[in-house]
Amino acid sequence: MWFNVGVEPKPQCSACFILSVNDTMDSILDWYRKEGVIFKGGSGSGVNLSKLRSGKEKLGGGGTASGPVSFMRPRPTHPRGVIKSGGKTRRAAKMVVLNADHPDVIDFIRCKAEEERKAWALIAAGYDNSLDGPAYGSVFFQNANNSVRVTDDFMRAALEGRSWTTRYVTSGEACETMPARQVLRMIAEATHQCGDPRHAVRHHHQRLAHLSEHRRIKRVESVLGVHAPRRQRPAISRA
Repeated sequence: MWFNVGVEPKPQCSACFILSVNDTMDSILDWYRKEGVIFKGGSGSGVNLSKLRSGKEKLGGGGTASGPVSFMRPRPTHPRGVIKSGGKTRRAAKMVVLNADHPDVIDFIRCKAEEERKAWALIAAGYDNSLDGPAYGSVFFQNANNSVRVTDDFMRAALEGRSWTTRYVTSGEACETMPARQVLRMIAEATHQCGDPRHAVRHHHQRLAHLSEHRRIKRVESVLGVHAPRRQRPAISRA
């Protein structure tokens, strides 16, 4: 689908770009730079942060990692909340994804709902409640749509009342075990409160996507839109 064609002399002809971030500072800073360029051109972006080690894992030089949620917060090097889409009035937007087995998934699920409560407190104190007003403008994550990337195994575990285990990014070893239904309920409660996070069922999306039959392609990044198979409309009786 062409985007912005005929609007600008040299248009950015895609509505959304899927980025990849590796567990290095160079890659993280490059992600910020690429997002700024994409937003300036009038498009949005999507990124899966599951390759970033969690806040429960050690850094190579000592100390503990910040975790992916910390890199989602706006800062001078983070362009999402500053650069206007296409240089015009609309703030740029993006999608952020984290796998359900990431050690920081609970922090990810709660992060936007917790910021929402801060905005409610400011609104109750008399601040403007518009999306571009000072209440929502002073809290994090408002320009991002968050999604937890779950698998068929996770959904079956929730359905059957089984446990779910998160795994360290660096080693793949088990980190924490909790009821899958508890995780799913946290997602539902946060979504009820502020609209995020959604849950994206990884294997379901791959079954619907056009390239799902190519088994050699390992799809790590999530897409913001999935094309479902075309279905015929049911016949309508005109009797």
